[in-house]
Amino acid sequence: MLAWLTRCLPGFSIIGLAILLLCAFSDICKSALWKSFFPSNPVHPSKPSPQDGFWSGLNLAQAIFIIYAVLIHCHMLGFTLRLGWSIFSATTSAKQAFNRRIWRSPVQSPQMTGEELIEQPLSPISLASDSSISKKFDDANITVNELQEEELIHAIIIPNYCEDLHTLETTLKVLASHPRAQRHYEIYLAMEQKEASATDKASHLVSMFEKSFLHIRSTFHPTGIPGEIAGKSSNVACAARSIIEIHRPELKMDCCNVVVTVMDADTHLSRDYFSEIRRLHYSHITEADRSLYCCPIIFDRNSHESPALVRCADLLWGFAGLSTMYPGTWISIPTSVYSLPLSMAEKVGGWDADPTAIGEDMHMLLKCYFETAGNVISRVIHVPASQCNVSADGGRGWRRTIDTLFARYRQALRHMWGALDSGFAARRTMSYLRFNQRCLFLRPRHFALLELLWEAHFMPCHLTIIMLFSVIYSNWVPASQLHPSLAWAFSFTDLLRALSFIGMNICLSLYERWHTLCLNTRMQDMREANLPDTGCSQRIWYRPKYLLDRVCFPVAGTVFGAVPTLHAVFAHFWTDRLVYRVSKKPTFNADAVGLE
Repeated sequence: MLAWLTRCLPGFSIIGLAILLLCAFSDICKSALWKSFFPSNPVHPSKPSPQDGFWSGLNLAQAIFIIYAVLIHCHMLGFTLRLGWSIFSATTSAKQAFNRRIWRSPVQSPQMTGEELIEQPLSPISLASDSSISKKFDDANITVNELQEEELIHAIIIPNYCEDLHTLETTLKVLASHPRAQRHYEIYLAMEQKEASATDKASHLVSMFEKSFLHIRSTFHPTGIPGEIAGKSSNVACAARSIIEIHRPELKMDCCNVVVTVMDADTHLSRDYFSEIRRLHYSHITEADRSLYCCPIIFDRNSHESPALVRCADLLWGFAGLSTMYPGTWISIPTSVYSLPLSMAEKVGGWDADPTAIGEDMHMLLKCYFETAGNVISRVIHVPASQCNVSADGGRGWRRTIDTLFARYRQALRHMWGALDSGFAARRTMSYLRFNQRCLFLRPRHFALLELLWEAHFMPCHLTIIMLFSVIYSNWVPASQLHPSLAWAFSFTDLLRALSFIGMNICLSLYERWHTLCLNTRMQDMREANLPDTGCSQRIWYRPKYLLDRVCFPVAGTVFGAVPTLHAVFAHFWTDRLVYRVSKKPTFNADAVGLE
């Protein structure tokens, strides 16, 4: 019963909001309705005199509505300000990360290739002998201790189910182009056993890339396991169990230097992503065993050919994660791509594969958070992961647009099904109240986490309902019948919405700079690796399609944010299972890179 009640918390909150609106405005609505039918005999509610206080004449429900409406609109404006600060700092940090790769060791070995020279760390001797290099090195916040440590092993899990073979090949080619891939990358193709072509697909990829990485292996999540569902979370859980068994000796000796990275099948990661993990790992070596690394995502491969609503929806999805990655944040929420030490993954019991873990990225962060008593540290890698927008299977013109919109809605529903994580967090918080002497829930960090969960799973529906209600109500009920405090609340929230709209447009302007920087760096890497078919989508801000983004994002946020959230949280009243459907991704040709 407790599990059902907690998983339905977002749905209950919407019902509660509807009851609040009914209690707050039923009398005034009746009065307006009476006036529409009997204009000669209207009924006017009593109004306070100017000498009365702000709350005079309001019932409790109306007072709560005013407070909550103002707070949620202030939070929306705060999100915009936080996002702008995150994008600005992400641009600066990304430049620093990209610049770190250009330093070369003064002593060149004959065995070094050009790529290895770029990635080769400076030796302590050369560092001490060259003051200019030493200054650059200090500016980059890299220590000599880091250079003396051994390299990390990156165990990269690529979950996939019915993914296109070309998509997987391209993803692996991008990883294989990294200078450290042959010596330090272990690839795990996390596949679903029930996929008919899974075995043949895995065999082809292993044979094709066996010399490109330290190891490449395939795992198959079996069907029919009680309590587990098919999907990304179960595939990752199955692969992680294999990784733990392979590295069991190092784990027992407490000398495991393996970092697990989980990514989507269509994600392209820069070599700098793994270099930054290594740098942060050894810069904070005493906290390395409880650090979880996350990065922003950027849709820079096919957005130029995506419908405006789909493009805006993916922008907002990326913004949601990026907004938690500002300097000084208490905790950051990973989106699609994240990394953590294998030792911590083993201590927390690995990945969950039950229905509540469908939002596997956020779920794993929450699991690590509660299993470490709130002591997990989220570190931001300011090197974004390149992603594709959803694309329809085929067709042209308006038919393809409609199919793409429906495909994006299915993807949004899967994303919003992750509202089950709020119930998971509620149950784990209550367990601390019952069994743990340490008051985890009283920490500021815990309140910050709960706020982010509210922002992800409650706020989209609540804000949309309140905005729609405010617009309809203020147009339906004459101003003469409104309580002055209610009239002020509607006017003030209108102002906050206008400021938030302006703020989001400023954020989009900042985003253009960040997007250009990251896209140009990725395309330079792809040219050097001779991989011209990875997709490229520049954003030219003055083009009509990108100007359209600046006015379409509220509609996209409603259609692909609030509506699927409403769909998901009410579906949770009778089921926690969602049939996992893979979103179709585009393929790219070398002569169609999307440059404009």
